[in-house]
Amino acid sequence: MKKYNNFKEYMEYMEDMYYDEIFNKIKGLVYAQKDSFENDTVYSVSYVEPYDIHVSGITFKEQENGFLEIRVSVDADISVKGKTRYGYEELSDDRIYNVFFAAKLENGLQQVKITKAEEYNQAKFEKDKSLSQNLVPYMYEEDVERHAEDFLKRHYPKALLQPMAIPADEIVKSMGMEMYYAPLEEGIFGKTYFASEKVKVFTNIIEEKIVEIVTKPGTMLINPNVYFMYNIGTANNTIIHECVHWDRHRRPFELQKLLTGDCNHISCEIVEAYDGIPQDASALKWMEWQANQLAPRILMPTEMTKKVYHDALRDIYTANSRRQFGEIMEEAVGHLANFFQVALLAAKIRLMELGYDIVQGTYVYCDGKYLPPFSFKKGTLEKNQTFIIDEKNAWYVLFMDPELRELYCDGKIVYANSMVCLNTPKYIELNESDMPILTAYELDYVDECCFIFDRKISASDTYSDTFYRRCFLCRDVSSETFIEANYNPNHKENQGKITRKEELSKVVESSEKIAEIMDELPGGFGKTLKYHMKRLDVNEEELSDRSHISIQTISKYINNGSAEKKYANVLAIVKALCMHPIFMEDLLAKAGFEKKYDPVTFLLSSLYGIIQMILLMSGNRK
Repeated sequence: MKKYNNFKEYMEYMEDMYYDEIFNKIKGLVYAQKDSFENDTVYSVSYVEPYDIHVSGITFKEQENGFLEIRVSVDADISVKGKTRYGYEELSDDRIYNVFFAAKLENGLQQVKITKAEEYNQAKFEKDKSLSQNLVPYMYEEDVERHAEDFLKRHYPKALLQPMAIPADEIVKSMGMEMYYAPLEEGIFGKTYFASEKVKVFTNIIEEKIVEIVTKPGTMLINPNVYFMYNIGTANNTIIHECVHWDRHRRPFELQKLLTGDCNHISCEIVEAYDGIPQDASALKWMEWQANQLAPRILMPTEMTKKVYHDALRDIYTANSRRQFGEIMEEAVGHLANFFQVALLAAKIRLMELGYDIVQGTYVYCDGKYLPPFSFKKGTLEKNQTFIIDEKNAWYVLFMDPELRELYCDGKIVYANSMVCLNTPKYIELNESDMPILTAYELDYVDECCFIFDRKISASDTYSDTFYRRCFLCRDVSSETFIEANYNPNHKENQGKITRKEELSKVVESSEKIAEIMDELPGGFGKTLKYHMKRLDVNEEELSDRSHISIQTISKYINNGSAEKKYANVLAIVKALCMHPIFMEDLLAKAGFEKKYDPVTFLLSSLYGIIQMILLMSGNRK
């Protein structure tokens, strides 16, 4: 079979099939417009006729009843005869015409018919009807909600009338699709078939019994691991994702089959997101972007999502109005996820898309642990901003930015709850391990004292924010997630905190608990280090892992008071123990370093630790 790069090539090759019809349509137009060929050279035209035509361009539009409008731009070479200043002559002219076809694209072009021909004019773009050169329907960010609602109107309209969990299997049935669980390749979570193909599917997932079947158009294969490895919400999102492909993307595959003869299915896998994909991106990228956008919105329709969330907030608050608002919000988000049977992160993201920016303080996972929920004034954060910063980035920004470095070294700001905060009794207290944490008051008002960072949430080093916000799988947050953050000193909220001199002057220099610990501290570096390790329940092996200093060196420091101590090593130890600044000062002094932190050395030590951490994570640490 001959293969074509695009439909224009196909039409040029198939021109003979439609040549006479196209030629006659254009010939009629030329005759009717005979006088229009008069010009300064030919002033009395007696004869015009096209003698050759060729395709110069193609555009597509959606029509009713599954038909496709194909607008073919045709260059026509025309013979013109008439009087000139030199007598009666025959000259050549050329014109461009539009010839319109109606056809169905199902196992090739079917029911092809020329509907009209006209003089060339630029095609009017209609965003709800126009199709790309690959026959992918256009969809814009501002119209996504409308398209999701349209999907439900056609396939499950009652979901728009009252809140309900969308039964994914009923959507599949209503669309005439068939769904099987299949042993798909690692990383592939679903496939939709647009033609027949032999595939293997499970007859029994638990016992892994497999049989070979032949797909028919509309067959969906689902990787059962989306249940076992993730959750029911992930599976629902996957099924609806594949339904969107069948609903919107049959024609691109029919076109590819027409052009190449070997395009039967689309495989959906976890790949880097298409954040701001260019207009010339591949058709597959556009199709994945559309399915990623629509699936969570179909599962959580706008008005129904708002109603369920508002009702949950009201009921939870009424039951216990004394709870922190962050806790109330987090429970409401969890209720929303359970109600619509979606992942927690999917519910949180959906609310953020609908304008509930303060739910950013719920289900926050950073540095391998969930953080207590918090709340802040609506409108405080812009789209790509956060209060949360992981420890690795926190140490980096605290010592790279001169202003923050000075405040931290003076004890006026601390790192608590994965946030950089003003260190006052109103906002900060110590937990049972003597670590700074946010007070109950501050958890309700983190915008008062916590600094804001420009951020990029990722599922890995290669996955962008859009991947995580539009994730096919909508996984719950896991330890793979990290938050890359950069301090913005020009942000008005940050500048406001820096200039609050009066409040900063009230920094907690000590407390009864700190004073008690200081009174109990033994003399000498080794005994003091041992005391803190026991107090914080950290053994030598764990301290070695955290600080990247050998167990032998740590043991030497503890047992041999006269052992030489490197400044960078001591700094790595106090950082690994996350000590309060007062205890850090004391241990540094006992190690023989009376001066306050040398920012450059501390930064180098921190960077060394970061590099070692990266090597450890990648398996390359020696």
